[in-house]
Amino acid sequence: MQPMRLYDVASLGEIVYDSHNDGMAAEVAVIVPLYNYAGTVLEALESLVRQDLPEFSVVVVDDASADNGGEHAIRFLERRRARFATARVLRHHRNQGLSMARNSGIAWSSEPYLFMLDADNRLRPPALSRLLEALHCSGAAFAYSQLFWFGDEDAIGIADVWEPERLAINNYIDAMALIRRDALLAAGGYAVLADDHGLEDYDLWCRFAELGLEGVFVPELICEYRVHAASMVRTRSIPNILALNAELALRHPSIFYPHGAESAAATGTRRATEGAGRSDRSGQRQ
Repeated sequence: MQPMRLYDVASLGEIVYDSHNDGMAAEVAVIVPLYNYAGTVLEALESLVRQDLPEFSVVVVDDASADNGGEHAIRFLERRRARFATARVLRHHRNQGLSMARNSGIAWSSEPYLFMLDADNRLRPPALSRLLEALHCSGAAFAYSQLFWFGDEDAIGIADVWEPERLAINNYIDAMALIRRDALLAAGGYAVLADDHGLEDYDLWCRFAELGLEGVFVPELICEYRVHAASMVRTRSIPNILALNAELALRHPSIFYPHGAESAAATGTRRATEGAGRSDRSGQRQ
């Protein structure tokens, strides 16, 4: 597996806003991919202002949006610039998709811990501090919490303790996670899947498992996932899910078929009965 080459990713866009507070030393950077979410990005950013972690940075990656979400983000960050160690907005020259937007955020930040927050989601005030404490205490590669769904539907997510074997059945870990930078780089960043309908986070967790990296689960409702008409949880069809699952199985045979053909048959049966239903409640993305 090749490490992520940051210089390739950095050429995809340019910095359109950059502010620094020299008196702050941040351990955490929050990466906010933004594509046509002018109506929700300020709510996502406001949830960052309310975090109880004193010092952290934010990088908004405007993935060539057709609306004015990027301008909204710049004005907001300029007003609240004192809150962040670094506040940066990057605009892609053309739309690259969610995986590459996240990779750009990785490339244009330097903090050792990175949190992925999509522009239609939000965090409760203790989210970053609790997840950072979990990483410090556990030594894990990433920390994640239980989700609270809001918007068109109120529900609790399906996150649970880290068990790599369960990845063969379904993705039970959302992309909203605090991840060690060195682990992300070792895994090669976020991959662009052939069928661009999400699950890039699922693919990342599979690669982490293959590398022997571990996650730590924080069983609190500190990350909030917005359910709406354009959410992946609403727009991903069964054919899309089946195509993505097939691609993931090909990419990660040691996860999906750890014991060869016999394991493949058993896993296929379990995924047919459990995975399709649960995939609609996991790996939800932009």
